[in-house]
Amino acid sequence: MGEVINIDDLEIKLENEIKSELKKLDIEDKYISFLIFTKRPDAIIFLKELNELFDSYSLKFKNFLFYDLDENEIIKEIEKLNKDKFAMGILPIRPLREDLEEFKILSSIDPKKDIDCLTFINLGKLFSFKPHYIPSVVLASFEILKDFVLKKFNDLNYLTGKLTVVVGRSIGVGRPLYIVSLLNDLVPINLHSKVKNLKDYVSLGDIIFSCAGVPEFINGDMIKENSIIIDIGINKREDGKIVGDVDFDSVIDKCLGITPVPKGVSEITNLFIIKNYLKSFKFI
Repeated sequence: MGEVINIDDLEIKLENEIKSELKKLDIEDKYISFLIFTKRPDAIIFLKELNELFDSYSLKFKNFLFYDLDENEIIKEIEKLNKDKFAMGILPIRPLREDLEEFKILSSIDPKKDIDCLTFINLGKLFSFKPHYIPSVVLASFEILKDFVLKKFNDLNYLTGKLTVVVGRSIGVGRPLYIVSLLNDLVPINLHSKVKNLKDYVSLGDIIFSCAGVPEFINGDMIKENSIIIDIGINKREDGKIVGDVDFDSVIDKCLGITPVPKGVSEITNLFIIKNYLKSFKFI
């Protein structure tokens, strides 16, 4: 039977690293800017979670509610934050409204303050293997994978050359996962909704990163024996239950390990948002 990947030790380690880093930094009057563009319940819930998380570390934040501003007005507000010496990081909460041109707005952020690697400049650096920032969810996914492999095999070389399937090609998660897989000497395949015979490709994966946003569509018939599954998806079923992209019950007897949903990748992602924010102090 496969193992449910336990993130508790990693969570404690990251929390201690954050506390240690905070002792070295002058955080007085500094703050992170959370930008929200829609009143969607999931976006509002995420904003509340971030507020509570930053509060727990006595880190200041400001919420900017762009529900009614047009594109040019939003960019003007972002430009003010770019010039504000106390605004150390800027984090847009996606999705943006449909009437907004996403990349135009995101790329108006100062790259030094773009803590989740959303601007063209930072994406270009990442794709050139010289990242300024790496998206928090990607960092979280790899740290969970490495932590599991170290505990299981006591050797990160286990991952070298492993065939890695990334299911999903979004600019914020799927494509960066592909690039960071290359940076970690894995052999990635990036799948998407237009791929025919998806099962044929998923079944090749020694490592599977799923970030498609489709509830429980990867099942036990699709995966390789003893694969490691990092389930990044967070979806709500019709019955209201929160599930990942992977049908947990059908894969658990076949995989080597799988992250739970909830209380898996998302918890570690939030800690990497803080770590990326603190990293911005080195650049500004």
